[in-house]
Amino acid sequence: MRDRPVLLYDADCRFCRFVARVLLRLDRRRRLAFATLQDEAAPALLPGLSAGERLASIHVVEPDGELRSAGDALVRLVRQLGLPAPRLLARVYAPISRRRRVLGKFVPDGPAPVRFP
Repeated sequence: MRDRPVLLYDADCRFCRFVARVLLRLDRRRRLAFATLQDEAAPALLPGLSAGERLASIHVVEPDGELRSAGDALVRLVRQLGLPAPRLLARVYAPISRRRRVLGKFVPDGPAPVRFP
């Protein structure tokens, strides 16, 4: 069993990689694990989700296997980092996610961070 939640995100998305790098830097206490949706471990971490469902949003898998996706995953991540995360944060996920390809043009490019398990 893992001892920390795992963030799964799209390594092919420049904006997603940027956000993952920001979260990694904020996670000084190493409370989170990071893996990409393209990792060979992703299907086992996300059983029951098709490839399309996996790539549709971010996912957080808790150590006990509980799954949170999209806005709920974002709220969980921010709270895990010890930052305030109002439920309103979950609502902003969808409009930003729909524009992630465009937003990727405005953020620095870089590698997809991995800290797993």
